Amino acid sequence: MKLSFSKYTSIGLVVVIAIIGLVWGFNFLKGKNLFVKENIYYSIYDRIDGLVESSPVVLNGLKIGQVRNIKFHSDNSSRIIVEFAIKQDIQLRDSTVAQIASIDLMGTKSVEIIQGRSTIFHEKGDTLFSSLEQSIKDQVSIQMLPLKVKAEELMLSLDSVLVVFQYIFNESTRDNISNTFASIKMTIKNLENTSIALDTLMQNEKSKLSRIFSNIELISSNLRSNNEQITLILNNFANISDTIAKANIGMTIKNANKAISDIDLILSKINRGEGTLGMLTNNDTLYNNLEEASYNLNKLFIDFEKNPKRYVHFSLFDFGRTTVEKDKKENKK
Repeated sequence: MKLSFSKYTSIGLVVVIAIIGLVWGFNFLKGKNLFVKENIYYSIYDRIDGLVESSPVVLNGLKIGQVRNIKFHSDNSSRIIVEFAIKQDIQLRDSTVAQIASIDLMGTKSVEIIQGRSTIFHEKGDTLFSSLEQSIKDQVSIQMLPLKVKAEELMLSLDSVLVVFQYIFNESTRDNISNTFASIKMTIKNLENTSIALDTLMQNEKSKLSRIFSNIELISSNLRSNNEQITLILNNFANISDTIAKANIGMTIKNANKAISDIDLILSKINRGEGTLGMLTNNDTLYNNLEEASYNLNKLFIDFEKNPKRYVHFSLFDFGRTTVEKDKKENKK
């Protein structure tokens, strides 16, 4: 059986096929595949940084969907709702994050799906958590911030160095530097002369220095040979110091202070004329009398030496007379 198509039927069929192909091609160019089943999800952002409709949705670098629609939130909060479609066979966990990220150096944006670890999955039409990856500009700014700080510090240091150089190279400072170098030159010359003089002295006194070093060596050797005796002496000194430390120095000093106080009291009494010594010290009459008595006693001794018969009577033969006179005196009594 033959099928016969009229001319108009053929034209209508071609037009329908063309329309279908045009719709499919239009959607294909927009990234839509009419023959693949997809689930719709949403995410809300404060800003999208250049994300557009038909931007890819990727998971681990693989494209799994596409952005379908971008619009402002109806609550007039200036937040942006992004609608995107994902293949139906891709299940998203309820802790999944939809992050807007750059996929090339030109700043082309995409929605990167970061799967969570939850065991519960989203239903289609759910709203995912959102985040915004730092832009290249922000990342460069963050990386350049330490360099900027260091550059500012370097500029401050250079400024300080320039101030120092400006101070150094003014006229008065240049004169001071010249004088300083002249002084350094003179000092080096003096050191050179001193070195020459020292070298000459060493050469002339070489023998004396040799004897001095020999004597020093001899002394050190004597010290080594008498090490035990030196140790014994030091131990004795240590024992003496221990004995002194153990002695009641405080009581001794206290007694000495008391003795000094007593002496001071005695001297005070003498100065006031109290007691024999005080009267002798302060009374001129007593002193003069003692001096006169001493003088008379001295004269008596001199006269006794010159005229002993005047004071002592010697008789070799008149013993009986003396006895008779003594008896008479007794009888008279």
